Amino acid sequence: MKILSAFICCYASVAWAGNSEAFTVIDDAGVEHHFSGPVERIVSLMPHGTELLFEVGAGDLVVGAVDYSDYPEAAKKIPRVGGYSGMNIEAILALQPDIVLAWPDGNPNRELQKLMALGVPLFVSDPVTFGGIAINLERLGILTGHRQQGFAAAQALRQQVDSLHKRYENSARVRVFYQVWNQPLITQNGDTFISQAIALCGGVNVFADLDIRAPQINLEAVLLANPDVIVASGMGASRPEWLDDWLQFPKLNAVRYANLFHIHPDLFHRPTSRFLQGTEQLCEHLATARGHLAVK
Repeated sequence: MKILSAFICCYASVAWAGNSEAFTVIDDAGVEHHFSGPVERIVSLMPHGTELLFEVGAGDLVVGAVDYSDYPEAAKKIPRVGGYSGMNIEAILALQPDIVLAWPDGNPNRELQKLMALGVPLFVSDPVTFGGIAINLERLGILTGHRQQGFAAAQALRQQVDSLHKRYENSARVRVFYQVWNQPLITQNGDTFISQAIALCGGVNVFADLDIRAPQINLEAVLLANPDVIVASGMGASRPEWLDDWLQFPKLNAVRYANLFHIHPDLFHRPTSRFLQGTEQLCEHLATARGHLAVK
């Protein structure tokens, strides 16, 4: 499987200078960042960045974070500097961060440009594959002086992905529509970690070929694609009520074979190690769907 081979071969890009404390790390935008030593003050502009920092043992270095940075529990106590609707530039500057973790897909570009113009160093974290998540763990471990913890977490992630790959690589393929939201109707294309999880579990993303990562589609497109499975997220632990709106289309394969499933968005929308929990749930749902398809 190309997904797995690409995952195994990729590790963090880092170079060490003559000074034993100095190093260079390349971020997800391909930008080289040079450091004289580990950073000590970080502002994280996305929940997944905050979670990754805690995972490598650097949670105490996060001096500012955005709304929904709620895992682990200690992350809830970090001062807020904004959310999906916008950033508080003044608050970020007042915290005097050594580095700001930025997420181009989730942070307003205008505000990122303003931070750059003010001389604030932005380090882009935008993992779109399992390998990308592992690399981010390694990079953040290096950046914060927690190299061993970062590499250990990355290795554990790689081993879990390898295990899932071996378990499901020979499974019958099922066609999957992943529904992010209902109004507007939003899905994921093939250039996302969610689509990679679908493939890892033996599924085929019916909208993988669309041009943008989180495209808005129409009802007719879903009916024409006629997926065998529909998986939805929603806003929390509860199954979204709108998932059952598909029941009005009994000829849709996913409805005909009772293959409508839900996964908690915190486990499936954040590219962190917890994403493996969501992936395991997805694999179990697709295994259930195969049983339904075989029986009826």
